[in-house]
Amino acid sequence: MKIVAMGDSLTEGYPYTRKESWVTYLEQELGCEMLNKGINGNLTRDMARRFKRDVLAFNPTHATILGGTNDAYAGYPLESVSSNLLEMVTMCQERGIIPILGMPIPILVPEEEALLSQYRNWVNDFAQSNGLIKLDFYTPFQKRVEADGGLGLYADEVHPNITGYQFMGEIASQELKAFLK
Repeated sequence: MKIVAMGDSLTEGYPYTRKESWVTYLEQELGCEMLNKGINGNLTRDMARRFKRDVLAFNPTHATILGGTNDAYAGYPLESVSSNLLEMVTMCQERGIIPILGMPIPILVPEEEALLSQYRNWVNDFAQSNGLIKLDFYTPFQKRVEADGGLGLYADEVHPNITGYQFMGEIASQELKAFLK
């Protein structure tokens, strides 16, 4: 099994290195080959543009797709983001790659969080309607945010700290292990 993780800074591991990302944690837990193709600042359109080069070229068995946070900051409408996500899912399916959609963690900026919530709802509904695997990073993070403001998980209002990235890795590991059984 080979998994390519496509995404933005939340996949890359910003403000740390890829070594501290949830992708590295998941690779250790699953014992499979994982390639981290997260790039800080990427919009979903950037991810779709580089998908052939950064995902398809590696012939993975699976591809995680996690994005939208930067789109929310830029104010892009749901139609734009969902179109980009759909394009990446379609490219996977055409090549026999199993797409895995990620639901971004909550951000602590209310205006952008409202738009990001629309993206998450679309991912959830789309994954359920099409029998796709999804990694729900949002719900466990939101529970912690409600309990303690998320103080122990964030480096800033958007990016996890090392504990937060490890938590993302644990979430992904639990969800994917359940799927792989």
